[in-house]
Amino acid sequence: MTKYWLTALGIITTFVGLAFLWLYSHKLRKTAEDRYLDTLLHELSSQPIPDTALPITQHPPAPPRSPDSLPAQSLSAPVSAPEFTERVSGSPPRCPRCITIALIGVDSRINDPTAHADANHVLFLDLETGRITIVAIPRDTPADAGFPDTSQYNKLANVRAHRGRRAHLATLASLLGLPRIHYYAELGFSQALGILRLLQFANPSDVLRVLRARTGVWGDDYHRVYVQAHFLRQQLLRWFPTLNTPWGLTLLRGALGLAETDLTVGVITRLADSLRARGFPQDSAAVSIVVYRTPLRRAPAYDLTDSSTVAALVEQLRRYHRSRSTATNESHAHQVRNHLLAALDHAEQAIASGRYRKAVQLLSPLVQRRAWWQLDDSQEREAYRTALVETLCRAYEQLHQPQRAEALRNELLSTEQLLEHMVGTTERPPSQELTTPR
Repeated sequence: MTKYWLTALGIITTFVGLAFLWLYSHKLRKTAEDRYLDTLLHELSSQPIPDTALPITQHPPAPPRSPDSLPAQSLSAPVSAPEFTERVSGSPPRCPRCITIALIGVDSRINDPTAHADANHVLFLDLETGRITIVAIPRDTPADAGFPDTSQYNKLANVRAHRGRRAHLATLASLLGLPRIHYYAELGFSQALGILRLLQFANPSDVLRVLRARTGVWGDDYHRVYVQAHFLRQQLLRWFPTLNTPWGLTLLRGALGLAETDLTVGVITRLADSLRARGFPQDSAAVSIVVYRTPLRRAPAYDLTDSSTVAALVEQLRRYHRSRSTATNESHAHQVRNHLLAALDHAEQAIASGRYRKAVQLLSPLVQRRAWWQLDDSQEREAYRTALVETLCRAYEQLHQPQRAEALRNELLSTEQLLEHMVGTTERPPSQELTTPR
């Protein structure tokens, strides 16, 4: 009898111990980002659903309305015929329980630190229905950028440049009638090129040029933001199946390493799992597009994963701008090299004369924006990356900030090496099963 009770007590003790151990370890494994997402999901699930029949009254006046039809120059373009969406909604979704993610593209060039938000898209992730809506917001949408009321500069693109990222996110939320934007990811020109290379585009500069074009193809900003949103939809559907594979997670980690964002791999995979549990994506309609307050008809839907389509669009842009451009024949890559060499030279002079903060001021923005990704050759990128980082590290060490130098050498350079490996890896299409990079 005693043996029986001892055995039962041992089993109970073991069970209770394992339960406490699981709870303890589960709590320990959760990061601050995981806990924030837990809180966020709890808050959203407890919100009541408002009457959808109520009109949307939170929005400021809409920007000037674009033509309902695609400009004539687009329809006559010598490009493989795009598909056309019969009508694109202009009304943002009423989804109080959606997770919102702002995707912001800034136009800060390698020689210009000003960050105007030229591309603005907000993803609404409806985890209850397993659907995503991309709201594309034109850059000239009226918004308080901090200029006098009589100024013509109070537009969305200038909010980011004049008032900062936090104010920009608050403005996006206000435009869409939201309490706040939950997450953001921001990309500059160089970072966008790096991500396009990661996504296995053989012609990333051409793709980015087409995505940024406002004249020469579609003719206005309304169709441009739609084309950008359609590209985002293509990539979401293309790469979503890989998010539960080792290769897809590595790719995601690399992309997040290039962007300025508060998203993490853990948060994205949890959101993806929630969408997948609801059947996402059943078809391409699982991701819909809204052009903010501007319904469109016959919006173009080019397949920008097709290199021949991209090449034809780029040639059309060249012909359009040839007679209007005042630029020199100097190639973009040559301009990038000249700027990086000049920055390195001036930084070396600053260090030699003891002006270490000046060297940091010169090089830190270039390193933060990953300026080397504007170069096509991987060995050239490696050479400039190493020179920029090592020179910046020397300046930090002279300023008695060795922790910053160590972070650049150990974290940034190791991440960049992984990115270069992934860019140089030929991988099977995402439609096939992906495991690890070959």
